[in-house]
Amino acid sequence: MKRINFYLFIAALVVLDSVLLRSPNLLGKIGLIIYKYHYLRTFPKTLVTVSLVVGVAVALAEAVRFFVQRGIWKRSVGQVILSLLLLAAVSMLVKTAVDFTAWSYSHTGLRFRLGAYLLPAILAVVFGYAWGTLRVPHEPFPESPVMNQQTPPDKTTP
Repeated sequence: MKRINFYLFIAALVVLDSVLLRSPNLLGKIGLIIYKYHYLRTFPKTLVTVSLVVGVAVALAEAVRFFVQRGIWKRSVGQVILSLLLLAAVSMLVKTAVDFTAWSYSHTGLRFRLGAYLLPAILAVVFGYAWGTLRVPHEPFPESPVMNQQTPPDKTTP
């Protein structure tokens, strides 16, 4: 149930990010036309774009969780993969912050910039949640070898 609530929260963030990315100011709209960002021109295109990016991230995170829970990969391998994906998302967030302090992107409007920051932040949250909730696969308790040994017969019986 916790995962369902988490992914409903992520879906709400996807819609919010699409709304924010779809509302640049006049200079931002001109920039969308000049740089041919056709996938951000209308709300449905923006929603599909953001949904696909977040959907791929969720699929990657769930695939790693699946492989670890089935015992195909060890937990440490899953943690390393999710850590690398989390590091990639955080580096995308840093690159976005650096890019949007440049002159051309800094005048696109506050809502557009917040939407640009929100997408890599959503990816970081998805990978961080998957890393934090990665379960240890169930290992049965080993039996004691003493229980399987035969007891020697009594020497007192004739």
